[in-house]
Amino acid sequence: MDEHILHFVSALRAAGVRVSPPEAAEALVAAGSVELDDRHTFRAALRGTLVKRSTDLDVFEQLFELYFSPYGSRGGQLPEVDPLEDLPELPREALEALGAELRDLLERLERMSDLELALLVREAGREAIEGLESLLQRGMVGRAILDGLGAGSGADAALDRFQAALRAAGMDEEGARGWRDRMRQQLDRLRAAVRGTVDAEFDRRDAQRRRDRLRSDLSRAPLGATTPRESAEMARLVERLGRKLDSLPELRRRPRRRGALDMQRTWRANLQSGGVPFRLRWEKPPQHKPQVAALCDISNSMQSTVRFMLHFLYRLQDRFSRVRTFVFVSGTVEVTGEFAEADASTAIDRAMQPRDIAWYSSTNYGRSLESFASEYPDAVTPRTILLVLGDGRGNYTPPRAEILGALHGRARRVVWFNPESRLSWGLGDSAMPAYVPHCTQVAEVRNLVQLEAAIDAMVAPPGR
Repeated sequence: MDEHILHFVSALRAAGVRVSPPEAAEALVAAGSVELDDRHTFRAALRGTLVKRSTDLDVFEQLFELYFSPYGSRGGQLPEVDPLEDLPELPREALEALGAELRDLLERLERMSDLELALLVREAGREAIEGLESLLQRGMVGRAILDGLGAGSGADAALDRFQAALRAAGMDEEGARGWRDRMRQQLDRLRAAVRGTVDAEFDRRDAQRRRDRLRSDLSRAPLGATTPRESAEMARLVERLGRKLDSLPELRRRPRRRGALDMQRTWRANLQSGGVPFRLRWEKPPQHKPQVAALCDISNSMQSTVRFMLHFLYRLQDRFSRVRTFVFVSGTVEVTGEFAEADASTAIDRAMQPRDIAWYSSTNYGRSLESFASEYPDAVTPRTILLVLGDGRGNYTPPRAEILGALHGRARRVVWFNPESRLSWGLGDSAMPAYVPHCTQVAEVRNLVQLEAAIDAMVAPPGR
């Protein structure tokens, strides 16, 4: 049971649900405290310990049905089993005709709830299901599971022998047929559970393969080049990338293993020695997660990618309370409030046409940096990652790279994501060569693969 729940937890993680080891341990304890025949309470116990965000509920429900339903995730009902009170007393010696393995299985099925049956099928079929790749393999995998449980191709012949043994023991024809039918119903219940589980697992794997192919294609497509039908999947990819920033590591320049000396705890720990501090106690070091200040170029030269970049910033700000977002063309304005108050589409529309700057004017990076540094001096601190999203093309205006250098001196990091190929940096009006020396990290970000790699590098500790 515990192993099956841990496999379920692994499936949740693979689907993007964040589950920590302590939460997985809590799920095991919660599941062990409820009765397995109470499926509703069992589901609530797992959901309460494993799901923290409402956006993960659909994934949890789908996978719960797959892992803990005797008919997989396809719905439907298992065949009914006739009540025992309508049958005559069963001679125990007749059960020997079934064979030890099938007899033990049928006795277990008599006592099993639907949830226990689902667990039985999943555990018995774990290895066989791992090899399920083709539609034509479903029957073979189902037969392998039934063979492993002792209910393979010889089960029907064993039921015939069982009926004959009942007649030989003196039971009338109607009673013998009733017992055979009941045993057959239990086998039909098991076979339906196996068939439903295999079919649902194939559906899940097939859908996952199709999603992976689509994501792979989208990941390599130029930013902004997707069709409207693909935009929803692109948004989910951005959300998945944003989750990487949920656990930003400690980025202190001089990491400390411990905090300052805790005098009160040290004094209490040394009362037996008369207050002589033989055993020192230390405070836990503060966990200062970095803040993010993002500057996004919304000029005409960025139109093909600016919506994507702003969508990424929206998701970033939605996930963290210490993110400030700014847009610029020939001046800079903060749009953090718009992102906090409106839905993604509305916020992005407002950010692309802000009221306080001439968004339709020619790009001037130097003036925009000067505006940012003078009007928002508190936006960059020693804990700030300054993230610039832009192509560095300023229409031959002075780049004012020294301002970026001054910001670099105050910030924890300066990171620049450029949607143009590196081969074009420095050509025409591109001022990227002037800005690169003042950046901690500069990355070409033309598709989601490059964006994911750039984010990995951005959140990695210095020196890695």
